[in-house]
Amino acid sequence: MRYFVLAILLTMFLCIGCGCDHQGPSPINLLSAVDSTPPTLLAISSLDQYSALLLFDEPINEHEVLLQARGNGIASKLVERASLTITFKEAMSLGEALPLEGRVEDCRGNSASFSLLLWAKNTNPPSLLINEISTKGTENNPDRVEIFVTKRGNLGGITLFAGTEKEYTDRIIFPEVWVERGDYLVVAFSKGEIATGTYRSESQAGLSANNGCLTLAVSPQWDGTLLDAAIWGNHTTQTHEGFGSRTLLEQVQYLAEKGHWNSKNAEGSINSSNSTATRSMCREQQRDTNSLDDWYICATRNASFGRRNAEERYQD
Repeated sequence: MRYFVLAILLTMFLCIGCGCDHQGPSPINLLSAVDSTPPTLLAISSLDQYSALLLFDEPINEHEVLLQARGNGIASKLVERASLTITFKEAMSLGEALPLEGRVEDCRGNSASFSLLLWAKNTNPPSLLINEISTKGTENNPDRVEIFVTKRGNLGGITLFAGTEKEYTDRIIFPEVWVERGDYLVVAFSKGEIATGTYRSESQAGLSANNGCLTLAVSPQWDGTLLDAAIWGNHTTQTHEGFGSRTLLEQVQYLAEKGHWNSKNAEGSINSSNSTATRSMCREQQRDTNSLDDWYICATRNASFGRRNAEERYQD
C-alpha cells in the first residue's frame, strides 16, 4: 500500500512538471504592468521667434502628433524620442503669447492633450537693473519701479513681476522696443498721476508696502531666465520668519537659491521702514551684489524716477 501511494504522488509531480511546458500565460506575464499612462509635458522652451521645443517624460509617436497654433501656421514638426520641435510659418511676437493646442500619443497609444501659451525667445535682450522702488504711493506719487539699462537691447517680452514668475500679484510684459545703455524705464504699479512715457502694470494692484519682492525675467514664461531681483521688508514683522506671509518667504528662498539675492533672512532685505511716497528705495550707483548693501532710502521729496538717483539720504 505504501508503494502504491508513492507511485500516485510521483505521477502527480511529473504531471505538474510537464504542465510548466504547456503554452499560455505564465504567472510573471499575468502580473506584469502594462503602460497605461499618457505622456506628460515636462518643459517648454522657444528656440527663437520661429520655433519651440516641447519635452515629454517618454517617447512619443511621430505619426500621432496633432497641433494648432491660433493666429499662426505649423510649418513643420520633428519628433526625436521624447522631444517635439515645432517650426511656425510666421515669426512669433516677442511681447505677445502664441496660443498652442495639441495632442500626442506614446508608443502604446496612450494620448495626452495640452493647451499652452508660447513666448518667443528674445535673442537680443538688454541688461537691466531694478534701480528705484516706491511702495507706499499716493495719488500724486503712485507705487513705481524704475529700471536702469546697463546694456543695449530689445525689451520685447522682458517681464517685471510683483513677486516671481512662479507666483505674482501684478506684472508688466514690455513691448518690442529697443533701449540704450543709460536709459531709465519707469513702471507705475498703482493708479495716480504719472509722467509721460511711464509704463503701467497689468492690474494696477499696487506693491506690498512693507514686505515684498520684485523680479525681472527675460520672458513671462514660468521658467524664464531671471535678470534681477529686489526684496524689501520692515524688519519688525514677526510672522513667517519675518516676511509676513508664506508666499513671500517661499519667493525669497527661491530667489536666494537662484543666486539673485544673498540672504534668506528678513534682516537681509532692504529696510522699507523709513520709505514713503517721496522717500524711495534707491540703488547706489548701479552697484549689484544682490544684497541689502546695494540700497538706501533717499531724503524726503527726493524720489527721482526717470533720472539718476538722488544722492542725499534720509537721516533717521
